[in-house]
Amino acid sequence: MSVGQSADKVWNNLIGRLLTLLVGGGLVAGALTMYPQILPVVRWAIPVSFVLWGASRLYFYGVGDTLSLAAGCLLILGGFTYASYLLISMDELTGAVAQLVPAIGIFTELFAAHYRNQD
Repeated sequence: MSVGQSADKVWNNLIGRLLTLLVGGGLVAGALTMYPQILPVVRWAIPVSFVLWGASRLYFYGVGDTLSLAAGCLLILGGFTYASYLLISMDELTGAVAQLVPAIGIFTELFAAHYRNQD
Protein backbone atom coordinates (compact mmCIF):
# COMPACT_ATOMS: atom_id res chain seq x y z
CA MET A 1 0.00 0.00 0.00
CA SER A 2 1.47 3.36 -1.00
CA VAL A 3 1.53 6.50 1.12
CA GLY A 4 -1.19 8.10 -0.99
CA GLN A 5 -3.50 5.14 -0.56
CA SER A 6 -2.87 5.10 3.19
CA ALA A 7 -3.59 8.82 3.42
CA ASP A 8 -6.81 8.38 1.43
CA LYS A 9 -7.88 5.52 3.68
CA VAL A 10 -7.28 7.59 6.83
CA TRP A 11 -8.87 10.76 5.40
CA ASN A 12 -12.00 8.93 4.19
CA ASN A 13 -12.63 7.59 7.71
CA LEU A 14 -14.49 10.06 9.97
CA ILE A 15 -12.40 9.26 13.07
CA GLY A 16 -9.19 9.43 11.03
CA ARG A 17 -10.15 12.82 9.66
CA LEU A 18 -10.99 14.11 13.13
CA LEU A 19 -7.71 12.82 14.57
CA THR A 20 -5.75 14.32 11.69
CA LEU A 21 -7.35 17.71 12.26
CA LEU A 22 -6.77 17.51 16.02
CA VAL A 23 -3.11 16.56 15.61
CA GLY A 24 -2.62 19.33 13.04
CA GLY A 25 -4.27 21.89 15.31
CA GLY A 26 -2.14 20.69 18.22
CA LEU A 27 1.01 21.09 16.17
CA VAL A 28 0.05 24.63 15.16
CA ALA A 29 -0.82 25.54 18.78
CA GLY A 30 2.45 24.00 19.98
CA ALA A 31 4.47 25.91 17.39
CA LEU A 32 2.78 29.16 18.39
CA THR A 33 3.46 28.43 22.07
CA MET A 34 7.09 27.46 21.59
CA TYR A 35 7.91 30.12 19.01
CA PRO A 36 5.81 33.25 19.67
CA GLN A 37 7.75 35.21 17.04
CA ILE A 38 5.92 33.17 14.36
CA LEU A 39 2.55 34.68 15.37
CA PRO A 40 2.82 37.70 13.01
CA VAL A 41 3.50 35.31 10.13
CA VAL A 42 0.33 33.39 10.92
CA ARG A 43 -1.63 36.62 11.42
CA TRP A 44 -0.56 38.00 8.02
CA ALA A 45 -0.99 34.67 6.23
CA ILE A 46 -4.77 34.99 6.53
CA PRO A 47 -5.23 38.11 4.35
CA VAL A 48 -2.59 36.88 1.89
CA SER A 49 -4.44 33.58 1.53
CA PHE A 50 -7.71 35.47 0.87
CA VAL A 51 -6.08 37.46 -1.93
CA LEU A 52 -4.50 34.35 -3.46
CA TRP A 53 -7.75 32.40 -3.17
CA GLY A 54 -9.67 35.20 -4.91
CA ALA A 55 -7.04 35.49 -7.64
CA SER A 56 -7.20 31.74 -8.22
CA ARG A 57 -10.99 31.94 -8.63
CA LEU A 58 -10.55 34.63 -11.28
CA TYR A 59 -7.76 32.70 -12.99
CA PHE A 60 -9.46 29.30 -13.07
CA TYR A 61 -13.04 30.36 -13.85
CA GLY A 62 -12.50 33.67 -15.64
CA VAL A 63 -15.00 36.43 -15.97
CA GLY A 64 -17.62 34.38 -17.83
CA ASP A 65 -19.24 33.06 -14.65
CA THR A 66 -20.73 36.05 -12.84
CA LEU A 67 -20.98 34.37 -9.44
CA SER A 68 -17.36 33.16 -9.54
CA LEU A 69 -16.28 36.63 -10.65
CA ALA A 70 -18.11 38.20 -7.69
CA ALA A 71 -16.64 35.63 -5.30
CA GLY A 72 -13.11 36.20 -6.55
CA CYS A 73 -13.42 39.98 -6.35
CA LEU A 74 -14.95 39.82 -2.87
CA LEU A 75 -12.19 37.50 -1.66
CA ILE A 76 -9.49 39.82 -3.00
CA LEU A 77 -11.25 42.85 -1.51
CA GLY A 78 -11.71 40.93 1.75
CA GLY A 79 -7.99 40.17 1.89
CA PHE A 80 -7.13 43.83 1.47
CA THR A 81 -9.73 45.02 3.99
CA TYR A 82 -8.60 42.45 6.56
CA ALA A 83 -4.96 43.45 6.00
CA SER A 84 -5.88 47.10 6.48
CA TYR A 85 -7.73 46.09 9.67
CA LEU A 86 -4.50 44.51 10.94
CA LEU A 87 -2.39 47.45 9.88
CA ILE A 88 -4.53 50.45 10.82
CA SER A 89 -6.42 51.02 14.06
CA MET A 90 -10.13 51.32 13.29
CA ASP A 91 -13.28 52.05 15.23
CA GLU A 92 -15.84 49.32 15.89
CA LEU A 93 -18.02 49.81 12.82
CA THR A 94 -15.14 50.06 10.35
CA GLY A 95 -13.43 47.04 11.90
CA ALA A 96 -16.64 45.02 11.73
CA VAL A 97 -17.08 45.87 8.04
CA ALA A 98 -13.42 45.04 7.37
CA GLN A 99 -13.93 41.60 8.91
CA LEU A 100 -17.34 41.10 7.29
CA VAL A 101 -16.15 41.47 3.69
CA PRO A 102 -14.03 38.27 3.74
CA ALA A 103 -16.94 36.36 5.28
CA ILE A 104 -19.26 37.53 2.50
CA GLY A 105 -16.60 36.52 -0.04
CA ILE A 106 -16.35 33.04 1.48
CA PHE A 107 -20.13 32.54 1.39
CA THR A 108 -20.27 33.80 -2.20
CA GLU A 109 -17.54 31.31 -3.14
CA LEU A 110 -19.51 28.54 -1.44
CA PHE A 111 -22.58 29.41 -3.54
CA ALA A 112 -20.45 29.64 -6.70
CA ALA A 113 -18.87 26.24 -6.01
CA HIS A 114 -22.32 24.77 -5.36
CA TYR A 115 -23.66 26.01 -8.70
CA ARG A 116 -20.46 25.01 -10.54
CA ASN A 117 -20.78 21.44 -9.21
CA GLN A 118 -24.43 21.18 -10.29
CA ASP A 119 -23.64 21.87 -13.95
